Amino acid sequence: MEAKKDVKTNICPKHDNIHAETQRQRSEIASIMRRLYRQGLTTTSGGNISTRDSAGIVLITASKSDKGSLREDQVAILTLSGANLTPELYPSIETEMHLEIYRRYPGLNAIVHAHPPVVSSFCATLSPINCRLIAESYAVIGYPVRAEYALMGTAALADNVATAAGRGACVLLDNHGALATGKTLLEAFDRMEVLEAAARLTLLTSRIGQVNELSAEQLSAIDLLIGRKLSD
Repeated sequence: MEAKKDVKTNICPKHDNIHAETQRQRSEIASIMRRLYRQGLTTTSGGNISTRDSAGIVLITASKSDKGSLREDQVAILTLSGANLTPELYPSIETEMHLEIYRRYPGLNAIVHAHPPVVSSFCATLSPINCRLIAESYAVIGYPVRAEYALMGTAALADNVATAAGRGACVLLDNHGALATGKTLLEAFDRMEVLEAAARLTLLTSRIGQVNELSAEQLSAIDLLIGRKLSD
């Protein structure tokens, strides 16, 4: 029975000792992707999610999968160099973007890339998302950063986004979508969700007028409260 389980998931024998953690993370990725879809933060074919486990193995959603009903066996297993340990699955077209971020930033272990409609509208304009309107936005996100456009799935896009990810936890990909990073998958998901909320608030308050932003002193107090350094 155990041999059949290994064949089903295609985990190499040398990774047997992390099998339980791998399966747990596959399940968590599938659950978060379905949650993204239910909340209208991505489309059936759009977006991708990944995590890096304690042994450096990367798990990422497979290409050509229905994001609204994603199963754990539709989450590919890769090495950090990109070797596919689940050859029956075709990893996301944006796999190199995820891998490049993990290679550059050892402290990041989760990435959520999606196409929330309001955030994506800002990605298609030069207008910024204002995270100084309510305390939650600033505490969770800080300041979103931008990555210059490059064709999806290319090394150029991977480099642009990975460089931007060093400047902020939420990246707006010009004319594409958004990406959020975190130490955990829940943290990355939370940032994506709050980013869409912040985009909506930016749009609504611009229509209402007389916008009342948090002051520099109030922002500094939030930084101090959550232990965020000015360089973060």
